[in-house]
Amino acid sequence: MDSFNSRTSGGELLNVKYDPKSKIQTATVFLPEDKKENLLKTVDKYLNQSTRKGEPASKYFINRIDSFYKSSFFDFWVGNPDFIPNKEVRSWVELWFSIEENIDDYQIEHIKPILLVNDIQFDDNVLFFPERSIISVKVNLEELEELINSFPFIAEIRKSEELNSYWLDSGWKESEEWVKDLIERVSFNTDTNNYITVIDSGVNNGNPLISPVLSDNDKLTCNINWGVNDIGARGHGTKMSGVAVYGDLKMLLESLEDKEINHRLESVKIIPPNGWKDDSRLPFYTDFAIKTAIINNPSFKRIFCFAISSQVDFDFGKPSAWSAIIDRNVFGEDNEDKKVFLISAGNVQKEYEYKDYPESNLNSQIFNPAQSWNAITVGAYTQKILPNLDMLAQVNELSPFSRTSSAWEPSWPIKPDVVFEGGNLIIRKNGDIDGDEDLELLTTSPQVTSFNEFSTINATSAATALASNFMAELRNVYNEAWEETLRGLMIHSASWTDEMKSQLNYDSSQKSKILMLRTYGYGVPDLIKAKESKTNFLTFISEEEIQPYFKDLDGSIKTKDVHFYQFPWPKETLQSMAEAEVKIKITLSYFIEPNPGEKGYSTKYSYQSAALKFSLMPANDDPDNFMLSINNMPRNKIKEALGIDKNKGLPDGYFSKKTNIPWDLGKNNVFKGSVHSNSCTLTAADASNCEYVAVCPQASGWWKNLKKMNRFNEKMRYSLIVSLEVPENSEDIYTEIVNRVQVENLIKV
Repeated sequence: MDSFNSRTSGGELLNVKYDPKSKIQTATVFLPEDKKENLLKTVDKYLNQSTRKGEPASKYFINRIDSFYKSSFFDFWVGNPDFIPNKEVRSWVELWFSIEENIDDYQIEHIKPILLVNDIQFDDNVLFFPERSIISVKVNLEELEELINSFPFIAEIRKSEELNSYWLDSGWKESEEWVKDLIERVSFNTDTNNYITVIDSGVNNGNPLISPVLSDNDKLTCNINWGVNDIGARGHGTKMSGVAVYGDLKMLLESLEDKEINHRLESVKIIPPNGWKDDSRLPFYTDFAIKTAIINNPSFKRIFCFAISSQVDFDFGKPSAWSAIIDRNVFGEDNEDKKVFLISAGNVQKEYEYKDYPESNLNSQIFNPAQSWNAITVGAYTQKILPNLDMLAQVNELSPFSRTSSAWEPSWPIKPDVVFEGGNLIIRKNGDIDGDEDLELLTTSPQVTSFNEFSTINATSAATALASNFMAELRNVYNEAWEETLRGLMIHSASWTDEMKSQLNYDSSQKSKILMLRTYGYGVPDLIKAKESKTNFLTFISEEEIQPYFKDLDGSIKTKDVHFYQFPWPKETLQSMAEAEVKIKITLSYFIEPNPGEKGYSTKYSYQSAALKFSLMPANDDPDNFMLSINNMPRNKIKEALGIDKNKGLPDGYFSKKTNIPWDLGKNNVFKGSVHSNSCTLTAADASNCEYVAVCPQASGWWKNLKKMNRFNEKMRYSLIVSLEVPENSEDIYTEIVNRVQVENLIKV
């Protein structure tokens, strides 16, 4: 590609596209008339001249080229072709110019006058980047083709992104047409059992975008005197619901594609019309709200969406009555009563705090009850910026609203678990910090009598609603999956952005890893990765029960079960890839039974019923030795047979310690709370030998410690998720592994 973009060839590489199906790259190159001869000479040399080795001249250039053809308009278009303007109607598009000379002078001298002469509307604001300048124009297809012929340095053409204000400022008639068009393109699955339960200020289903997914019978309340509608609280519940159903509405309104909605809404009003004057009753009302929903519709498969928090009673990660009630409800009465619960991390709220971003976020503790162990705590990042304005956060950095657990004691869970879009803020020229509706998520208006059906929402409330939408789409694919699995898949798919790493100066040190985890959690989830495997990416899921403890003959409570898995890695394929980098990622998700309070056993182990962890066999280990390294019981039996004291080590030859796995997040940093995720990057050759994974109980929990409770024989469910990822465009590991599993049934417990 660089050969096309050189002074020697005289060419200008405008854009490069890649088709993942055909694995073909297509380059669009501008070649001035007086430079065409250079290309013809290169081809002639290839055909008629040879190197000293007898190979065709220019072999490495020509052999990589399948064909040349004169470019068309479609070679410049980037994105969905459905958005290409037609011949009759003008549409807004972005012209991306590749210009080496003074960009601003070029724009003024050559572009804008021609647009004016041809009565083409354009935006005076021009975006400048090191290799591109971007201007928005409103054109039809014929005008666009003429512009391409007139300006040789147009490198790309894209659909212009509409701002929220475009829809918010629409008149009643125009707004009604947008809503009508959207509803006609959306297919609502009315037979689904997949529900998002919004516990908030109530929801108004008079909005035509809400009414198809929320029936009157599913609008509930904690107090009959409050009603069920969204009155007060600035329509928070209805705004949450719009994002929970559709995601960011702006994306759907911009799209011309059809959409299937395979989940519905349920609403429980927990906030009275005039708000809460005393937060102390919220724990009991939260418990009541959950039970009210279940009693009303016992058969629903629910995703609880909860964006209510309090600044009272949050103490550096310690459990509270409120967080313990949520943990108890998620754990459930039995295996049929487990729940998926998403909760907002809480917001940074004061302007003086925004001015100290992101340090203020690092010092702002997550609000009560988001320290819940079993809930998925949702923080916020942002991709929203406005051109030619100073943004508080840059693209893919922490949202200015998001709180963190970086000030917590290290023994408490990693919170937030994940981050979703939460919006951004503007830095004004006088230094003031200000919001803007175009930096928020577009959603449904709570005002059923308004002239516009749209509104906006931001911060960790918006992020939590977006996470609920993600989870509903995931459950639609894995309808029978355990709740522990759904939580695990969301977290397993998450990763940090490069911008997040830069923001906190990530350097792979232990301190840096902990700071990243307690700021962004495990990162931004990827729905495609959570839902499906690819030729180079494969995910295994195991749902099992384990008994962590048992009562020995001497009356002591000891750890019991260890589960070993053998995974069918394609050994020969991986070994043939030798030094290529391969990623193995493991996530373990389970729910703990809470035991809050400080009674002299006030360590982290007094709160959780039991704790599990996973281990991966190192490349230089063998299965027998790996099992001995994990499980004390067989080691003690060998010692007993040899007549060795159980507190002493085994003689040489019986057991040896091997090289530690180079975990990306550190060896033990992730074993906090009740969901653990880590990954390691190995050579393909080493990864081929890391085929065993162990799941085992950690040393303590109140099921073990509180002998009088007689819970030491209890079993607990867990979900183990393991993925193998090789570089793109390499071997097809998916087909090979699937065939081995079907033929040999290699996965064992």
